[in-house]
Amino acid sequence: MRLLLALAPAMLGCRVYSAGLATDATAGDFGGMGSSDSDGADEPTAIEASSAARIDAAVDRGEGGGIADMAPVIGDPNTMGCSDGTREGFRDFTNWPNIAGCAGGWQRPGLLSATARTPACNRVAGNDSRSPDGDGCSAADLCAPSWHACLDGPDVASHSPTGGCESIVSPDEQALFVVMAGASPQGVCFPDPSATNDLHGCGTIGQPESEWCPPLTRRMGFADCGPTSVWECGSVDDNLSEATVVIKPGPSLGGVLCCRD
Repeated sequence: MRLLLALAPAMLGCRVYSAGLATDATAGDFGGMGSSDSDGADEPTAIEASSAARIDAAVDRGEGGGIADMAPVIGDPNTMGCSDGTREGFRDFTNWPNIAGCAGGWQRPGLLSATARTPACNRVAGNDSRSPDGDGCSAADLCAPSWHACLDGPDVASHSPTGGCESIVSPDEQALFVVMAGASPQGVCFPDPSATNDLHGCGTIGQPESEWCPPLTRRMGFADCGPTSVWECGSVDDNLSEATVVIKPGPSLGGVLCCRD
């Protein structure tokens, strides 16, 4: 079964799904919930046999829907781009070889600091790792060795063969995969690397991205994070600094975009 899963993306050829900008009818339970203001060692982590068996069993039962229940593509971490060897976003790794959506959690806060951008738990992270909730991990731990958490929109554009978020997930999947960047209070992502407002990335949940953050397609602010029960963006006082405080103590609803070094 795992071999078939790994081969499936290659058989898709160059098929491109929706970019993931869900309409009000398809955004799911987490779209439009509220307005937002515009070195650890790097040895690869082997996939647990029990995790692989659980994935196979879920596929055989026909389970699906949320990103945590969907069958990822399984393979060598350095090919998949994700430290646990399972890729949940841009699953067609043949046509998207240099960018991946890696689901999982982290509990070291933020996306912008040197600490947030440095692996902290030996990359034992990801939704199919021994630490799906990311205890002791940073966001960077979700990416495999020789990959890094994508820094911003231009980093995504330079690694995606389409220059954007097309095919990150299908429109009926609920997930957001973020870059390591925020925006200004006015919603402008570039060129200020110290901007802290909101979370930004590719996916289907949250709000449509502003026109000043290409090629990213979705954003989440404090009001959007709360109802997910897994994206934690601080308190109302952090409504302009979500990118400095965010943690994600659970494996569902996405994770981080990873770009090949």
